[in-house]
Amino acid sequence: MQFGISTASLYPMLTEEVLLLFAEHAVPCCEIFFNTLSELAPSYIRKFKKIADQGGIQILSTHPFTCAFEPFMLFTGYDRRFQDAIEWHKYYFEAMNILGAKIFVFHGDRKQGILSEHAYFERFAVLRDLGKRFGITVAQENVERCRSGSPDFLEKMIRYLNGDVALVFDNKQARRAGVDAIAFVRQFAPYICHIHISDCTDNCDCTPIAPHSPQICLLLNELKKMGYKGGAVVELYRNLLQKDEDVFLSLQNLVEAYCIN
Repeated sequence: MQFGISTASLYPMLTEEVLLLFAEHAVPCCEIFFNTLSELAPSYIRKFKKIADQGGIQILSTHPFTCAFEPFMLFTGYDRRFQDAIEWHKYYFEAMNILGAKIFVFHGDRKQGILSEHAYFERFAVLRDLGKRFGITVAQENVERCRSGSPDFLEKMIRYLNGDVALVFDNKQARRAGVDAIAFVRQFAPYICHIHISDCTDNCDCTPIAPHSPQICLLLNELKKMGYKGGAVVELYRNLLQKDEDVFLSLQNLVEAYCIN
């Protein structure tokens, strides 16, 4: 497995500043969360790439700021808007080709979406196939507030698309949806290509990863048994951190938990 951190964990620090900090802390790999339109400009992409290369950071994945608009743009009843949204994703995929990132994190439609499940699956397939043209894997994340938060929905999606589905597993989102993380991994292991990981307490569903965390150890052990070889990036919320250093301590604790399993 490859362990890293999402730049989103230090939002709203500027992305290039986060990458410089990652390099300073010898973070081996990361996910870049694009926060705004200008960050897709070639000048910014080259800057991100240069910092990553000089810091020895592999960029595994990207997360689009337009995830908030996916219900409106991609799962709309207005076909021209859908077509425009598909075209827009070429900017992401071109940027990813420069960065060397292979996985595009996708949220999808909200639970209250107007389209049928089959229409959802077909629209996802259009974006999936566009990604393939760029060598990119478009991966559906299990987001609690979205239709993808339901394992039943994901199971239907996999069946409808004949197994041609990649998943991002977020254990925080599973907690929020009342889904057992171990059960999720066992059910969807062949389709999981990327992981967002965090710890929790009785009072908070997203916390820095504690040393020798039992739940993190159990999850990593299950992933090992299932033969998972992809990335696992720490994804936290900065407003819940006592200090920025907790992000890097989380990565250290994650690696140690994997090594002792």
